Amino acid sequence: MKGVVFNVVEEVVTELYDAETWDDLLAAAGVDGAYTALGNYGDDELLEIVNAAATATGLAPDDLWRTVGRLALPKLAARLPELVAEAGDARSFLMAVNDIIHPEVRALYPESVPPVFEFEVSPAGLLVRYRSTRRLDALAQGLMIGCGDLFDEVVRVEPTDRPTAPDEALFSVRFEGSGP
Repeated sequence: MKGVVFNVVEEVVTELYDAETWDDLLAAAGVDGAYTALGNYGDDELLEIVNAAATATGLAPDDLWRTVGRLALPKLAARLPELVAEAGDARSFLMAVNDIIHPEVRALYPESVPPVFEFEVSPAGLLVRYRSTRRLDALAQGLMIGCGDLFDEVVRVEPTDRPTAPDEALFSVRFEGSGP
């Protein structure tokens, strides 16, 4: 996983708590914690950090992944402001992730392997198929909710009970307009 993801997770933790909490999580996870944006690190290191956070907070790991995704999306998007301006709204931004955002990510971080999102228009909004061998479904859910926050919109994202392949998850996404 690219170091920029670790950097953004660190930003989220220090924003919610403080730098000492981040250091405590690194120690509890048994990881080094020196992450450069362009570096490549094992997925297991981030999993260990989230598991340490789950232990420390008593929250379920999936709840933490969703929170991290939601709060991380605007931070990640801030690294590509021109793409946010082009999108104009949460739905457009989300639907542009494969064609506009992920190519930019690969240009900045050539070894990155971003997930693939497939979209199907539904009566309620979108059906979004998330495909990744990492299976960070809750993180993907949080990132999609974060699209709404980025554009001051309410985006509801619910996993569906439709069967998917082992490396996929399917979400129903509703766009409900302006946020509070």
